[in-house]
Amino acid sequence: MVALSQEEGLVPQLTPTLETAADIRADLHRAMIEAEDAIAAAAPGRFAEWTEAVLKALVHVHTAFHSHIEIAEGDEGVYEEVLEREPRLRDAVEKMKGEHPEVLAMIHEPYNRLRLRAADEYIPAEEIRDAVMKVLGKITRHRQKGADLVWEAYFVDLGGLD
Repeated sequence: MVALSQEEGLVPQLTPTLETAADIRADLHRAMIEAEDAIAAAAPGRFAEWTEAVLKALVHVHTAFHSHIEIAEGDEGVYEEVLEREPRLRDAVEKMKGEHPEVLAMIHEPYNRLRLRAADEYIPAEEIRDAVMKVLGKITRHRQKGADLVWEAYFVDLGGLD
């Protein structure tokens, strides 16, 4: 791990773990945009097509968020590096870990509603849109907290966009 400190005048550099996390963060951002685009598309008269696009987007969000969990919580992951560098951030790390199951459950809710519905059952698109927007809002806040956590530990910004 590279010791990074603005006070010491060192140029911040991403560790290999943080580089991977930044790539995964960018993929999660793309997945979120895909989900927003899918729910924003017209649903009347084309509910089956709309549903398939939303399901596909939610799978991408789930996959990307699961990758985030792996790089964050895994052995030699971001949280381990953060705690090695700044043990004082243990409470923040535990709070971040605690959000992961909640986010996954939130992703599963609209996915399961659409996927497990009867063939002739219509679910108002607005209900699914609201659920997906709540997921995206929760993930956005989680990403922001994660960026703040990394900044506190490393003085490195993982970036907000690709």
